[in-house]
Parts: sequence; C-alpha cells; structure tokens
Amino acid sequence: MASGQQIAAANIKKFKDWIEERKAAGDWKDYLRGRQLNRTDIAKECGFATSVLRQNPTVKGDLEALEKELADSGIIPSPCGESSSQATSTSSERATDDRIILINDKAQKRIKALEEKNAALSAELMELRAKLKRYEMIEKHLTETGRMVRP
Repeated sequence: MASGQQIAAANIKKFKDWIEERKAAGDWKDYLRGRQLNRTDIAKECGFATSVLRQNPTVKGDLEALEKELADSGIIPSPCGESSSQATSTSSERATDDRIILINDKAQKRIKALEEKNAALSAELMELRAKLKRYEMIEKHLTETGRMVRP
C-alpha cells in the first residue's frame, strides 16, 4: 500500500504529464470554464480526485502558474480591470443564460414528445377512418340488400 507522500508524488507526475500532453495538443480551449481551467475535467483525465488540485500544494501551485501562463498568452481571458460588481454581473448573467438554456432544453424535449404523440394519434386516426369507411360500406350493403357480407 502506497503512503500519502508516494500518492502525492504520483499525482504530481500525472498532472505534469497531463500538462505536457495538452501543450503538445494545444487544446486548452477545450478545458476552459469561464476564466479558469475546468478542474473536474482535469482531475478525470489525470485519474485523481478534484481535491488533489486544491490540497496538494505542488499541484495547486503548478495549476495556478499554468493558468497565469495561459492568461499571459491570451488563451484564458483575463479580467482586465473588472470591478467586483462587473464580475458579479457576469456571473449572474451566466446563471441567467444557464437557466435559459435549461428552459429551452425542457421546451425542446416537450415539443419532441408532443410531436411524437401527434404522429401516433394521426396514424391511429387514419387507421380508424379506414375501418369506418369499411363499416360504412358494409352498412350500406346491408341496408340495400338486407344480407350480410362476408369480409
């Protein structure tokens, strides 16, 4: 069983390897969430818990340095003198946008379900109209001849 220090060292190596892979691939924008890297995605790909990114001082420092480096290179948008009220308004705007997206998704699902139900009812209606036409023809024959028609 590995000690805490060995696990920490392994996590540091995994994180540094992940950074090298991302530098080689150049796909940093896939890992952005707002003005920072998505910790959940990073932890999943590295194979450790998100708490490692907060609690392991080396990994935490490397992550902060990486984000600063990416901000300096323009990959991560920098706050550029935003005041706290502007940051709050953007976070509230983001929350509003998320709610709008959620509402739109629900509406789209409801529309799809209603369209499927409408199609099923239309098919049933056509089937019932065909049966009604057949029964009307049988009734017409019975009233004219007084005899039963074998289907």
